[in-house]
Amino acid sequence: IILTQDLGNLKSQMPANSNTSLQPKSYPGDTENAAPNHTGGIIHGLIKTSISNVNDCTVSFHCKVITGLLEVSHCKNLTIKLCKDATVVTVQADLCQNLTIEFHDAPSGKGISSVTNSRPPSMYWGEDKDDRIFHAGVENMIVRTYRDGYVDLEIKSDYKKDGAKAVGNATAEEVQFVTSVVDGELVTERVLRQGSATGTTVTGAVGGGDGSSGARAMTAREMKEVEKRKEQIRKAVDERLGSGSGIKIMDKEGNNVPVVKNNKNDTDDNANTNTKDATNDEIEEVYTGMSAEEIDSIVKDCEAQKTKGNEAFVACEYAQAVLLYTLTLDRAAELPDMANDTGSKSSSSKQLFPRHVVLSNRSAAFLKLGHHDKALADATKAVRLEPTYVKSSFRKGLALHAMGRYEEAISPLAAALKIEPKNKQIKQALQFAEVRMHQEMRKRMDR
Repeated sequence: IILTQDLGNLKSQMPANSNTSLQPKSYPGDTENAAPNHTGGIIHGLIKTSISNVNDCTVSFHCKVITGLLEVSHCKNLTIKLCKDATVVTVQADLCQNLTIEFHDAPSGKGISSVTNSRPPSMYWGEDKDDRIFHAGVENMIVRTYRDGYVDLEIKSDYKKDGAKAVGNATAEEVQFVTSVVDGELVTERVLRQGSATGTTVTGAVGGGDGSSGARAMTAREMKEVEKRKEQIRKAVDERLGSGSGIKIMDKEGNNVPVVKNNKNDTDDNANTNTKDATNDEIEEVYTGMSAEEIDSIVKDCEAQKTKGNEAFVACEYAQAVLLYTLTLDRAAELPDMANDTGSKSSSSKQLFPRHVVLSNRSAAFLKLGHHDKALADATKAVRLEPTYVKSSFRKGLALHAMGRYEEAISPLAAALKIEPKNKQIKQALQFAEVRMHQEMRKRMDR
């Protein structure tokens, strides 16, 4: 089986009009109603791929997988070849025998392009910590990475030989392992801390997107590294703030500059400011438990997915936009900024990535699809996260209006108008909601 770069010849097995809820809804006067339907043309990828009950076969991927997730289950004597144009970041394999997974110059999940091109990837699979293969109950699995046609790395795994044992009600086949590249070598480790998808959280797996999921599945080695990093941070803070240690100040030549200590009753705002600035990074890392590089990497991933979602929305591909916005929120859920969909965050914290913008965008996509209840839920979360973001309040009002809840729609629309008093679109929506509310009231009185 070969999945080529252009999948235009694939035929859907779903009967026509079997899922009308995914068809965008038209609104009177909306300019996007005239957008052309995207039928025909080149299809460059799949949303997600699942291979189940396939035996004695080789499957070659030359196409993109938007979510980066490949699921394999109940297969025997199966070889999977992921080639240079395939964008599979994570594999979840369950209950298979004699499974071979080969990465032929396949790209990493970082920095992959959304369009097909002939340029080599900036990173190959395995060079990022999120490039992983999760497996449970798999006998005789071989993983190979190729560079320029030659085997670069190889490892063999077997859940029995790797020490999987039944514990309580869980069978040995349910024990999760992960294979990834560590220090330039393929290694297989047991997953000790489960995540929230496939028994683990895999980058690209579709979740709720509301901040309730996103915990990273971790091995014993990774958990030790996190604890070691936290301990180093704690020591750094102790050295900075320890009794009598003070803050070391150096001149341009690296020589210590003596610090004049104030009396106990004296206050020095500048000294307090310097102390706060000097320890800010350490305190922040203790709070987050994550390095600045890791945070920056996640934020970049979120920005990239959000951009793809915006592009899909502009192209009137609202269902795909919803998916991409959901992936953005799933990735953002890994950030340790304590901001979630309930809006409960500490007074000193702020969002490391603007989730409210993505929630508002997904709300707009749900409105286009006619899923007014979901649009309302997203807009409400967005308002809680950032009450001053006008689009969230506006779309909350639109969702309530579309559901016939005209009286309730007035409050968020009025809030939006207060933020942008000169916005004609908001004014018209508010006036229309008031008119419809009075019409409903008159109908009830006439009864």
